[in-house]
Amino acid sequence: MMNKRLILLLVLMSFQNVFSDSTPPPPPPTPPPGLPIDNGVVAMIFAGLIFGYYIIRKADLKKKFK
Repeated sequence: MMNKRLILLLVLMSFQNVFSDSTPPPPPPTPPPGLPIDNGVVAMIFAGLIFGYYIIRKADLKKKFK
């Protein structure tokens, strides 16, 4: 009677190892960055055009006074 219980206990414990989940679930994806990349592109293009005009105008004025 004792051997049957021992065998049953060993069999049940072996099934525990077979059906246990050994790998943890993957981590959740990272959240998106705080600022989008496209934020302020129009303002940057406008500022670049104004700065380019200023540089060209400044170079033209230097050529006139030389």
